[in-house]
Amino acid sequence: MNVVESIAKAAPFLDRHGVPSPRLNAEVLLGHLLGLSRLDIYTGFDRPLSDAETGIFRLLLMRRANGYPLQYMTREAGFRTVALEVVPGVFIPRPETEVLVEKALEVLPQRAAEVLDLGTGCGNIAVSIALERQDAKVTAVDNDWMSVELCRRNALRNGVAGTVRALEGDLFEPLEPGREFDAIISNPPYVPIGKWESLPMEVRGFEPVEALVAGEDGLDVIRRIIQGAPGHLKDGGWLLLEVDETQAEKVVPLLSSPLGGDKKGGAWTNAEYFRDLAGRPRVVRARLAGAAGR
Repeated sequence: MNVVESIAKAAPFLDRHGVPSPRLNAEVLLGHLLGLSRLDIYTGFDRPLSDAETGIFRLLLMRRANGYPLQYMTREAGFRTVALEVVPGVFIPRPETEVLVEKALEVLPQRAAEVLDLGTGCGNIAVSIALERQDAKVTAVDNDWMSVELCRRNALRNGVAGTVRALEGDLFEPLEPGREFDAIISNPPYVPIGKWESLPMEVRGFEPVEALVAGEDGLDVIRRIIQGAPGHLKDGGWLLLEVDETQAEKVVPLLSSPLGGDKKGGAWTNAEYFRDLAGRPRVVRARLAGAAGR
């Protein structure tokens, strides 16, 4: 059986097992196995598969049919303009997070900006910001050592190791005292614990729960970020958060009131949310105004 015949048989099999984009999945898996691009697959459509290759391909298809994420199988995920290494145990970047990056790029100052990425995972946000704003310095933080190492590798892979610094620790904990940024960006855990069982098996069966779930209402980590952000933002700096589609209208009010005892004596302003490509409320953004800027 040759390459195209193998894909022609594999796609219906994946389709029967509910795998989205079954033909694309079959092409990617076979290309990964054979070390071929999708273009190479079709220019070399009549290349025969050996018995060993056929056997391994079947095993890959069975694993994918059982919900194992494609990105963990290929060890790669695309995000905006970059290719990123991903490994089991680290959250797989999603297309909706591209809106978070877009909304951050809109408000970064037109100078060498300093950016903090909290919960960096594989580094998709940090690397994208560093690539698209080459004058920016990005600090990426995660409490998982594997994610920190992966972020470093992805920064090196994409040529921004000199401008992305990855630190291990819990949110703001590893930062130098008094360190301030022009923007703090985060795609934190935000799934309510009661919603866990309703997630697709591909997510809840294989991706790290600690990167997804955040308490009864899903806002435990978001509240901590909002509380700690003023102490690490410059006056006029921005906080951007990805949220669940049910949370935007709950988070905006948290960013629409004075900061109370904050050292700046200021307030959150310009709090609003933005929709993702599917039209769901997904990104919340607000600006920190110091006392003099209110």
